[in-house]
Amino acid sequence: MAESIVKPELDDDGRLYGRPAAKSDEKLIQSGPGTPGGELLRRYWQPIARSDEVQDLPIAVTVLHEDLVLFRDQSGQCGLVYPRCMHRGTNLIYGKIESNGIRCPYHGWLFDGEGHCLEMPCEPENDYKEKVRQPWYPVMEKYGLVFTYMGPAATQPLFPRISVFEDLPDDEEIVPGGSYQPPVGEQKLFAGYQDFNWWQCYDNFMDPFHVYALHSTINGTQFVDMLRILPEVEFEYTADGVRTIQHRRLEDGRVHQRLSQTVMPNMNCTASVGNDLGPAGVSWTVPVNDTSYRFFTLRTTKKGVDPRSNMEEIGMLQPDWGPHKPYDEWTLEDHQRWQTDYVTQKGQGVINLHSDEHLTPIDTATAMLRRLFKQQADKVMAGENPVGVSFDEPYLIKVMAGNSVLDGELNFLDGYDGRNL
Repeated sequence: MAESIVKPELDDDGRLYGRPAAKSDEKLIQSGPGTPGGELLRRYWQPIARSDEVQDLPIAVTVLHEDLVLFRDQSGQCGLVYPRCMHRGTNLIYGKIESNGIRCPYHGWLFDGEGHCLEMPCEPENDYKEKVRQPWYPVMEKYGLVFTYMGPAATQPLFPRISVFEDLPDDEEIVPGGSYQPPVGEQKLFAGYQDFNWWQCYDNFMDPFHVYALHSTINGTQFVDMLRILPEVEFEYTADGVRTIQHRRLEDGRVHQRLSQTVMPNMNCTASVGNDLGPAGVSWTVPVNDTSYRFFTLRTTKKGVDPRSNMEEIGMLQPDWGPHKPYDEWTLEDHQRWQTDYVTQKGQGVINLHSDEHLTPIDTATAMLRRLFKQQADKVMAGENPVGVSFDEPYLIKVMAGNSVLDGELNFLDGYDGRNL
């Protein structure tokens, strides 16, 4: 006689026994080809490296679950290709960079940045090179970053404009950040690579209340004292994303206004956590796969100023906070006493289990962002174009985020321009 299977029932006093297994929201977490989220991300230009990282040797890049080889030929043009040579499969990470392309070391096939086979030196009279093409993706260098478009050719948009980088004053310049390679040592906390699902980071940008708790009141001020003030917050949809409008009443009667913004599908414009006033920069949270991501940034600074001199203002911890040792030497006890964004986001698991969550009113913007992302993903899967792509003229991303100080009554601004303070 077969043994009966016990089906536990959930205890009515909240015990764990019998609780159904928690699940992730797959539309959010998945970024591979053919998934709703992955196809949405592929409809936009995505950063994959800093321009200054692409030099005289090929580099291996993994983005949206795809392994690729990025190179710069001797004429200065970048190319991004499938790693396995179309002849016999040798990895082009070992290829030789030449004046107009990358040459496979096995039999010398030469490919340009768009995958055209230019030479087959072992068979100089063979016209087969006209019939084979190394799979490739288009790339573009802009603002000191290398971007690629990984979606269908028919829906490739023009590269967008970004409002805060237009008409810069003569004494300002754009500084790129992030890297194609995982960080080492102390830089792990701040570098552009993390080892968990990208949505755990992206959710965070629409969460102004964690700044008050995690960064200010749990175990000391990590940034500036002003952020210890519990903000009054409103949430709104923008033309292409979600924005939080935060007001903190200062002791002198003025009000500090901090505006943060996300832009579909994986951009954000986050105001400084320092004392400075002005527009936000922009950043991209780019999935490597479903269990890791890279982070790329663009911001403006005064020319001739060492970008490292004001790292505290873009999210570095204050020098008098923490256990005062390299981050890779922090112990479990250190992390328990000095909590950071990393442990709270990675602490959700390598991939968050969304069915475990109980969202409340402070999570309104996070819920709005998730809803908008899934709506746009559904549009792509239905054959439509998502928000923020343009084919006739470049789409203008309006950065409506930054820090300012208001005199008098609160004014929840509509259509705030990050440079019009």
